[in-house]
Amino acid sequence: MSDSFVERLEQRIAAGAAPACVGIDPRPDRLPVDLPGADAAERILAFVEAVVPRIAAHVPAVKPNIAFFEALGWQGYRAWEATCRIARDAGLLVVGDVKRGDIGSTAEAYAEAHYRHCDALTVSPYLGGDSLRPFLDRCRDEGRGLFVLVRTSNPGADTIQSLALPGGETVAERVARAVDRWGEETSSTGGFSHVGAVVGATRPAELARLRGLMPRAVLLIPGVGAQGGRIEDCAAAFDGRGLGGLVNQSRGILQCFEPDASDWRERVGEAARTFAADLRRVVAANVQGGTVSP
Repeated sequence: MSDSFVERLEQRIAAGAAPACVGIDPRPDRLPVDLPGADAAERILAFVEAVVPRIAAHVPAVKPNIAFFEALGWQGYRAWEATCRIARDAGLLVVGDVKRGDIGSTAEAYAEAHYRHCDALTVSPYLGGDSLRPFLDRCRDEGRGLFVLVRTSNPGADTIQSLALPGGETVAERVARAVDRWGEETSSTGGFSHVGAVVGATRPAELARLRGLMPRAVLLIPGVGAQGGRIEDCAAAFDGRGLGGLVNQSRGILQCFEPDASDWRERVGEAARTFAADLRRVVAANVQGGTVSP
């Protein structure tokens, strides 16, 4: 088997890339006005072709959110497939932000459909372990990556994720223990599992506690920037080698300009460079602090 998702991620970070991920959440009303294209899907694809090389210079991965593509119908899905292909051709790992979760043959179909285009996927654990089995099998057998929703960054997450269960732990903590258990059957050469977790940056104290429950999981960390999270709030995700976290930023990079700006390409490149540099500084400080690796 070729190198797994986690091993390729670690290799790119070791080569100098920041442990960062840029979310591709294309909104037609926020695209540059000077893009070519007969419809929204074509304009999105032109945007992706322009920004991917500027992103790839600084980060190892992108996270295209399928919802923004699906909203445009079949043309949007075609643009989704092309976006994944363009990113991979540029040497980027693709984390498909699909948040699927279902059982039986439906889960199998989701896994087959989306791993065709992506190196890793986000999934919802609400239906239980059997709903994740087709994804977990591909992690074990093919080295694919998986990020299970554990503690999300949206304001309404407390409604379910903070509920106290018998024994005192929260729903999020119970899911975290399950993630650690699911990850036991897969691990990279560096010690991290192919089964990771989504944990938002907006609650740094919880991030630290959940890291303790999932010592072998790579944490995909949304919420930096527009949602209020800070890069500094992500430090607890990283071990003494600077591994274990993948910090995502979306709007702060790919919507860092007004649609009528003529220099939007340069602004995207500079935003990606600044994000990567700031994250490297935080991780370097964490490494110097001697945090124990898993």
